[in-house]
Amino acid sequence: MNKNVIKAYLFDVDSFNEESFNQLLLSVKNYRKEKIAKLSLKSSKYLSLGVELLIRKTCEDFGIDYLSEEIVLNEYGKPSFKNTKYFFNTSHSGKYALCVISDVEVGCDIEEVKEFKPRVAERFFTDKENLYLKVAPNKNEMFYRIWTLKESYMKCIGKGFAEPISSFELEFDGNNFVIKDKPDYSFIEQKHENYRISICLKSKEKYDLSITEIQYY
Repeated sequence: MNKNVIKAYLFDVDSFNEESFNQLLLSVKNYRKEKIAKLSLKSSKYLSLGVELLIRKTCEDFGIDYLSEEIVLNEYGKPSFKNTKYFFNTSHSGKYALCVISDVEVGCDIEEVKEFKPRVAERFFTDKENLYLKVAPNKNEMFYRIWTLKESYMKCIGKGFAEPISSFELEFDGNNFVIKDKPDYSFIEQKHENYRISICLKSKEKYDLSITEIQYY
């Protein structure tokens, strides 16, 4: 039986309209309202609110007082709850916002699968990772698989892109990727529509995860 607590939430911001967006904006904390007010693109505003609504949902489900719980940032900008035992992380891409909560350090990334640029892979991936990409039957899928895995790890350790993406290497263990020489970390991968989702946990436990899609109408 899995010992770790983990839950993930996904929200399609295309379900917003101007009326529902403005109504739901009233229900979130001031820091998020201020952040959204500084954004120029409607799509960015919608994704930012979507992320905050998922944070609020995780708080509701895990017995955390959303309005009183403070979110603090480390020196690299990774958010965390100040007064609870749980860790969380967020991401967004395209039309989806993602939030993951766990009782161990966690990082997540979601990316819409598009046509990748080989020069990006050559610049940021290791030689072995580029070999995996070269022989993959679906190179676009493999590129975003590797990318989301690596970014989820960088977010899990709390450094983001301050940790060079080529400073560590993914390698296959059976059909699954692991991080070379870092056995204390594990991954969960899922595909949702045309999106790759990767979650990294500071844990050796291996388990499956179902992602709950939240609706706000």
